[in-house]
Amino acid sequence: MDNYLDIDGFKKLHPEICKGFALAREYAKEGTWMEPGFKFDDMSYTLNWKPIYKAFAEYQALPDNDPIKVHGAELFPKDFKDYKQRNLFTRYLKGVLGANDPYIYYFLWEEGNWDIRNAERKPTDEQKYFPGVVKWVEDLVKKNVITRIGRVIFFHCEHDGKAFEHRDLDGSKGTEQGFSPHNNEFIHIRYRTKRGFYIWDPEVKQKHYVNSCASFWNDQDWHGGEISNEQEYGLRIDCKFSDRFKEEIGIAHLEHY
Repeated sequence: MDNYLDIDGFKKLHPEICKGFALAREYAKEGTWMEPGFKFDDMSYTLNWKPIYKAFAEYQALPDNDPIKVHGAELFPKDFKDYKQRNLFTRYLKGVLGANDPYIYYFLWEEGNWDIRNAERKPTDEQKYFPGVVKWVEDLVKKNVITRIGRVIFFHCEHDGKAFEHRDLDGSKGTEQGFSPHNNEFIHIRYRTKRGFYIWDPEVKQKHYVNSCASFWNDQDWHGGEISNEQEYGLRIDCKFSDRFKEEIGIAHLEHY
């Protein structure tokens, strides 16, 4: 999708984005707590590390007098919707039980309901640290690329972190494995393509690498990234594509995507 968007303009925002990550750190949400609805059988590799939800289940199963449980009680969130409380406990699980999740998340438009990602959202407080990015996203509406801004999120991955291979499912509509008719519209932006990002096809056992900065795919398909020895980030803009843009990128004739 690079030919249809101002990728050069986005790349120039890299210093601002990195400064924003540093200044907005208090707003960042750490790790993914949700247990996935899909089975791991079709992944391209064997899961050999412990996601947060598995570490949490291990913690919950400990007897109350276990030292891990005793010390953890001081950090256990009173309200799991409070991301600051959740962040503290996430750090504890990473240290004491080896939970592995290299991601932190910065939302520029509100998180909202993950099953309705492109519904219109309100701006967040951390927007003020990314003014150039906010303008870049808003310009997509002015240029008739999109007609509505939904959830907008930075995925920030620590160095030596592996982008967890997964599928994004619609839990409200899916079959057992989550395949369902849908029209998820979004733009995924990377400022560089140094780290391998791919769509995995389990039927033919092949990774299809995305060699562009801007992309869009069926997010019910498996996707993931290779390990990088540098910090990496991507911006996902959930949105409503304009009719013109759908024609340009060749999906206007499709019923579902």
